Amino acid sequence: MITQSKILKIISVIVILIAIFWSSTTVENYVQSIIGSLANYMDGGSWMSVIIFVALAVLSVMLVSFSSIWLVPVAMTLWGNLPTLVMLLLSWILGGIFSYLIGKYMGYPIVRKIVSEEKINNYSGIFSQARESFSLIILSRFVLPSEIPGYLLGIVRYPFFKYLLATALSEIPYAFVVVYFIEAILRKNTTTFLVLGTLWLGFAFFAVRIYKKIIVASEEDVKTEVFISTER
Repeated sequence: MITQSKILKIISVIVILIAIFWSSTTVENYVQSIIGSLANYMDGGSWMSVIIFVALAVLSVMLVSFSSIWLVPVAMTLWGNLPTLVMLLLSWILGGIFSYLIGKYMGYPIVRKIVSEEKINNYSGIFSQARESFSLIILSRFVLPSEIPGYLLGIVRYPFFKYLLATALSEIPYAFVVVYFIEAILRKNTTTFLVLGTLWLGFAFFAVRIYKKIIVASEEDVKTEVFISTER
């Protein structure tokens, strides 16, 4: 799970990398040349380029240690901000649907080949205990690794349309921030960068805090139920 200390570490690394990018013309030109080369290689008018981008974005939701964030600058160069945002959002939702269906219909034996057993054991109890908590499902999309919620919610048979709604509600702001945050970095727009960065950082801390409270409350409810059942 993403903790507040992890958030600070991630932010520190991002700020350092952005500072290097903004302060070094050599680094900036090198990054822009890579983006330009990839954009030239991928024909913006080709459906195959769209399919490749969507497929990789879908896989980024389903697989461990794979991110589609690095493809976003290339997509923005080819198709612009809004089309990139829409394709990214739909791809992430589609990836979430696939992972849910795999968890529901193929179950634990298949999921453990995609997600480590340690992660499954750590998080499966959370979703089993708070299966009906819609707010927990939304928050889990923010604070847990992207490949975790879909598979495990499929395994515990969480209602599909509630899962789909939670996935969409969580991915919409994330896709928006990713696209326009990256644009602010590439264009050196410090105002947009600071506004989006501050809002997202504040929300991240808030989400982690609320998520922990819900988990603690769920665990206490389970302990109470166990105590009452033993008393009977």
